[in-house]
Amino acid sequence: MTVRPQRRQTIILAAIAGVLALVIAGAWLLQWNATRGSEAGAYRVTVTRGDSTLGSFDVADLEKLGTKRVVMQGKPETGPTLLSVLKAAGVDEFSQVSIYGAGIRDSGFLRLKRSEIDGNVLLDIAIRGTTKVCGPNIAWDDRVRDVERIDAQ
Repeated sequence: MTVRPQRRQTIILAAIAGVLALVIAGAWLLQWNATRGSEAGAYRVTVTRGDSTLGSFDVADLEKLGTKRVVMQGKPETGPTLLSVLKAAGVDEFSQVSIYGAGIRDSGFLRLKRSEIDGNVLLDIAIRGTTKVCGPNIAWDDRVRDVERIDAQ
């Protein structure tokens, strides 16, 4: 059986498209699984000061703190303010915070001085059930997604 060159090219392109779709789906699944944890509701944001854990919040806990909607870099972000999360953990005074994330889609680290944190710095709650820290003065590339720990200093 002879396959015409045009038909062969169509078959090859379809095969390549199928493989790419599988690779993309697999990468998404791995990333989603890494941020979800081994059980539903396993995602938590922990607030620490040094070696002491001051608070731990799942998404429902964060939503109970109240949410704010702010447009940043042209995109609406919704979640509790970083200040309200810190306050709920008992942090009233601090000079800076270090924010640690999963480091899958970004560096996984951001340090903010107290003077850089106001009522518009949020822990945006993502559709997939994790948070990212964002603010009007935090560059898109500096944001930390899948926040796991906030260390107040």
